Amino acid sequence: MRRRFKIAAFGGAALLAGWVALTIGVHLAPLPETLNEPAPQPPVLVDYRGKPFALPGDKVVRDSRPLSLREMGDWLPFATVAIEDHRFWNHEGVDWHAMAGAALRNFRNLRVISGASTLTQQTIKLASGRSQRTYGAKFREAFAAMKLEQRWTKSQILEAYLNRLDYGNRRIGPEAAAQAYFGKSARDLTLAEALYMAGLPQSPTRLNPWRNPQRAQARYELNVRRLVKAGLLPPEISESALLAALPTPKVNYPEQEASHFADLAMERAGNRSGTISTTLNRELQRVAESLLREHQQQIGGDVAIVVVENATGEVRALASYGSARHRAINAANVPRSSGSVLKPFVYLSAIERRLLTAASVLPDTEQAIPAEYQDYDPQNYSKQFYGPVRVREALGNSMNVPAVVVVSQVGARTAFRELRGWGFEFARGFDDYGAGFILGNADIRLVDLAGAYAGLARGGLAWRARVLPSEPIISERMASAEACAIVTDILCDNEARRLSFGLASPLNLGVRVAVKTGTSSGFRDRWCVGFTQGHTVAVWSGNLDGKPMNQILAVRATGPLWAAMMRHLLASGDQPLPEPSASEALGWREIAAETGLLPRPGERVVREWFLTGTEPTESAAGHYEQVEGRERWVLPKEYKEWCASSQNRLGAVARSGELRILFPRDGANFVLNPHLSPRQQTLRFIASEPDCRWLLNGNEINEQFQLQRGEWTLSAEKAGLTTRVAFRVE
Repeated sequence: MRRRFKIAAFGGAALLAGWVALTIGVHLAPLPETLNEPAPQPPVLVDYRGKPFALPGDKVVRDSRPLSLREMGDWLPFATVAIEDHRFWNHEGVDWHAMAGAALRNFRNLRVISGASTLTQQTIKLASGRSQRTYGAKFREAFAAMKLEQRWTKSQILEAYLNRLDYGNRRIGPEAAAQAYFGKSARDLTLAEALYMAGLPQSPTRLNPWRNPQRAQARYELNVRRLVKAGLLPPEISESALLAALPTPKVNYPEQEASHFADLAMERAGNRSGTISTTLNRELQRVAESLLREHQQQIGGDVAIVVVENATGEVRALASYGSARHRAINAANVPRSSGSVLKPFVYLSAIERRLLTAASVLPDTEQAIPAEYQDYDPQNYSKQFYGPVRVREALGNSMNVPAVVVVSQVGARTAFRELRGWGFEFARGFDDYGAGFILGNADIRLVDLAGAYAGLARGGLAWRARVLPSEPIISERMASAEACAIVTDILCDNEARRLSFGLASPLNLGVRVAVKTGTSSGFRDRWCVGFTQGHTVAVWSGNLDGKPMNQILAVRATGPLWAAMMRHLLASGDQPLPEPSASEALGWREIAAETGLLPRPGERVVREWFLTGTEPTESAAGHYEQVEGRERWVLPKEYKEWCASSQNRLGAVARSGELRILFPRDGANFVLNPHLSPRQQTLRFIASEPDCRWLLNGNEINEQFQLQRGEWTLSAEKAGLTTRVAFRVE
């Protein structure tokens, strides 16, 4: 009796000691810190409609989209518990019955072949990242599992476990796996599909359903028979029905679309994870890629295209394609020599500052470059010089000398600084480029070019092209809407391009669409960019290794691709650009086609747009004289060499350099009109040299004279030279 009492007492003490040790072990057991962190969720890029198109992933995880247990549906949690830990809902973190059986099997085999880990223990293991199977690790996980069961509900544990499970092919969690293997959400899996997927984590590599489908199917069949034998399946579900419904997983998830767009989106997103919304229009992207590849096969080299929605500045399509050695490079995001595509912004600056109008005449001659650019010798591609050209013609035909003249008027540094405001991110500063940036020695990126022209389409509101809707819009007013309307009108004018491109170039779509081309030296870079009301399209072609291309201008190398995309957009609902609208700040006038001034009677006229207050007030009459029996345009002496050349298309003559009064002419007779106010009856004196000193009957006067009856002697003086004419007012 006493012996039995001692044995019982010893046993009780042992149990108490064991309980105390277990309690202390559970209390002291550390829980992995990562348990309270979200399950792994690498980035998933979705288009502007929320549809996934790219999984950049990392070396460990390609796709993982954690769900709540409720969002996983009924069958997958059920199947996982039935296969992995059918007493999960009843134990407290450790299944002692299963552990005893596993210990016996391990003892018989003299090695660890079975751990009998519960889902709670496996959750601890996944969160801690343990890979070794040792008794010490198992004990620590057992204590931690019991501690976790005291803090979390069973549902919380099962949810954390499933979201961390590796289902193979770097798909972590049920949603990523269900989408990859069955093309559906986890909540929509059938019981057979759920049983199939629940078996994969037992050996994700060996049971890979894409590489080893027979093994994966065999495991499915084995699991079905085990669950039927154990009575763990619903009674209405038969073994034969499940085996007959054997799932056949396929590669249902796109590996990656729009790879170069995805690269740029990830660059802008930084180290973000999870779902990343982008601005991509997948349908438009596919059209762009198709057109791009077709065009590249025809011209060779490397090609890129960007489509931006004007209203938002969002990139709707971006693609790059070329030679095999450059295919991984995103040519849309690589700085390249800009050619002439920056010119419109400098002309716009001059018009906005009222230094020029679209009717102003600029020189296109060898001698026209200002003194500060005396070592600079720009030429047109045609090797022709067109003499005096209106701004509309100079920009429309992308003439080089007038562009440099405009830069000198705006100020080269000022113009370069303003280009940054339009969104251009230059690799180097102004001192490295000099004034030559206007003709193409500055490096720009195609995506920035598209964004800048979208700002022009918005009427002067500029911000960087966006690939993520979350990117902030930092808007800057770079020019007035009226000045932008004038430049846009020039870029829409097919007639204004006639001298350089002809009337039937690929740029002529038959409707009002703004467009500008550019070609860098050696034909290394060819650009074409333009916009409708809805979108801006920018195209680049060349060689990313810098080798010269064959001598094909941008109008032929990139124009057809640009035009093809524009036609697609117009056919899809985009609208051509409207004519400018007259307002208090913008109006049109008929001007002389040659001089841009008020036309003479019977002279050919064209219509031109002006900012209010910049309209011409001077008549073209004072710029023509009778020379050798016919009336000819008399140009300043700076045009002397051009007038004497075979390129003089106008039959113009240059002033000799002597001082002459061109208006009024000697002996002229003027009659006062009694029906007009005195202020409306004035003369403007014109001399062959600017900035003369004027004297009327010996008294100094400015160049404006309100008519008064009498006989008058007008003198002009400059640099020691004097000339006189006499006229009468009746």
